[in-house]
Amino acid sequence: LNFEIVQHCSVEQFCSDVKCMAATDKASSGPAAVGKTPLERNQKVLEPMPRLRAKVVHGQGRGSKLLGFPTANMEVRWDQEQNPEALAPEEQQVLEFAKSCQPGIYFGWAQVATGHDRGVYKTAMSVGWNPTFTDIKAKTIEPWILHDFAEDFYGEELRLIVCGFVRPEVKFDDFADLITAIKEDGVFCGEALDQPVCSHLSEDELFRS
Repeated sequence: LNFEIVQHCSVEQFCSDVKCMAATDKASSGPAAVGKTPLERNQKVLEPMPRLRAKVVHGQGRGSKLLGFPTANMEVRWDQEQNPEALAPEEQQVLEFAKSCQPGIYFGWAQVATGHDRGVYKTAMSVGWNPTFTDIKAKTIEPWILHDFAEDFYGEELRLIVCGFVRPEVKFDDFADLITAIKEDGVFCGEALDQPVCSHLSEDELFRS
């Protein structure tokens, strides 16, 4: 697996450049497809890598019940989008990331910092509007932590290092293709996080404080 490290001063700059570079980057295609077009996945390592902290809130309830992939929805303070100075610094960072990043799938490391299980686990994260469905009114940040937790952790603090970008979000007409794509995203993200540029971050200071 080959990485391209993309250096930028901000998340916003990185996310705008992803669109321009997609045609020239080395890609990996999986069996899932949108129509007849194979779904391409890239390993774009973010530099710097955003470090996010947010409360876990209830989402639409589709991840576990409908799709079979439980996600931890991070609180994004869209209610203060026009007044971000009223937010705590970590809330501002989450809001800015949600506003500026390209919708799609990302890979990273996550920890439920105030939960009973405080392990640091691999994560495949969806950011965007979930275009296969039509009831999302604002971008969401939904990490799928690749670990089986013994209990729910709503209301706990989730800490996340966003290591890289995989692919843009797409609308699936076939529900089975969506499920296949999510499974493949999980495998792809897990392999990406095994690479030296990312693997050591499971011991990052963010998860120790």
